[in-house]
Amino acid sequence: MGDGVELWLRRAGGPLLGGLFVMALAAAREHWWLPLRVVVLLAGVAGLVMCGVETWRLVRGGESASAALDRLEAEAGAREDR
Repeated sequence: MGDGVELWLRRAGGPLLGGLFVMALAAAREHWWLPLRVVVLLAGVAGLVMCGVETWRLVRGGESASAALDRLEAEAGAREDR
């Protein structure tokens, strides 16, 4: 279970936190021009949708959590070697 939580945090946790932060920013900036606030709010909603899509992919994927974590770590190591 710990591997599944770690995998979710790596794949979907970032878009979730980013979306919430951007939505809070749009709500807190009352002096911003209204269309700009709406665009920023929609960007936050897009982050939340990305989180949902990644979560759906993780739940419906046939790969085990430990195998997916190993693959992510191998990809990260390959990027660092470049």
